Amino acid sequence: MSLCAHISLFSCSLLGLLSLSISSYIPDSNPLLLFNDQVRERHLYTDNQRKELFLEMTPDGKVTGSPAQTSHSVLEMRSVREGETVIKGVSSSLFLCVDSIGQLRGQSHYTEADCTFRELLLADGYSRFFSSHHKLYVSLTSKGSTPQHGLPFHRFLPLRNILVSRSMTNTAENQQQNQQQLDLDSDNPFGRGLTGVVSPQFSRDK
Repeated sequence: MSLCAHISLFSCSLLGLLSLSISSYIPDSNPLLLFNDQVRERHLYTDNQRKELFLEMTPDGKVTGSPAQTSHSVLEMRSVREGETVIKGVSSSLFLCVDSIGQLRGQSHYTEADCTFRELLLADGYSRFFSSHHKLYVSLTSKGSTPQHGLPFHRFLPLRNILVSRSMTNTAENQQQNQQQLDLDSDNPFGRGLTGVVSPQFSRDK
């Protein structure tokens, strides 16, 4: 048999083994792996005709509404099962939980009954988070009190976290401004010897 025939036979055998390995691949049957990349970093925005708020969870476990995005309103939303979400504060490392009277709190340990919510997507893009165990919606309105105008704060719009990107933009702008202040074509690009610059040592000597 010629050398070319041997090479051709080897190539066919290699392709056969490759196709066999692909066809015999069995995916992992663990259902949690279907959601291992379903993690969103969001701010939960809610509003009515009078106020606009972001759900905020501080390290002491207090859950309130903030009029602006803060580090305490950055939330990690993780899908644990289809349609079920666990919400955790990024800065506080606390889980968002609810009790039997609808009171929200942050707690360090996760309990499925109190800290798992069904995420119900509404037609307008907002979502409601429903506790199947307590039969209650997540709401920033305390039980027994209803806003005088508009809907209570139990519809949330998950908004992307822009705090990091905003700070990075500000840093880039500051660097650009500093570069613009340097006249690189000048014999004195750093402005040394300019009349507006006074040495601290010179001030003390005076």
